Amino acid sequence: MTEYRMRYAERELSVKDAWSIFEAAEYCVASTVDADGMPYGVPISFVVMDGKLYFHTTNIAGHKLDNFAHDARICVTAAVDVEACFENDFMTSRYGSAMAFGRIRRVEDSVEVRHALVALCMKYLPDYQHEIGNAIAKDLAETAVWAVEADLVTGKAAHRLSK
Repeated sequence: MTEYRMRYAERELSVKDAWSIFEAAEYCVASTVDADGMPYGVPISFVVMDGKLYFHTTNIAGHKLDNFAHDARICVTAAVDVEACFENDFMTSRYGSAMAFGRIRRVEDSVEVRHALVALCMKYLPDYQHEIGNAIAKDLAETAVWAVEADLVTGKAAHRLSK
């Protein structure tokens, strides 16, 4: 993978801060390439756990699963605090963004699967924590869990100017 230098170096975040963007983001876009070389980016719900990004899918074949089988390389992107602004006669935007480049793998270990599913449920529906066990049991046979093992994590941010 070719690494490119960031155009505005002052906006570059540390790896730790880039991970904090992922932890704060509600959703991300997972980008893969299909067998014909066509890029495919899909928004997904996800959770950060143990230095990896986790998400779930169905077991039924489709574009995402076909791409994962074709090529395990993946790029996951997230953005937070996006705001258009006009400052000092300049139109711009403020944001925090992160990208993780790596490989995706299907999680086979049943403990890791359940841990990831509980973490996903707690991120998105914490008020229903008492229902998580039953919900997982009901749909577990039709559910696949995936982990993104990142080789490179980058981030950048442009913050609002103080008034």
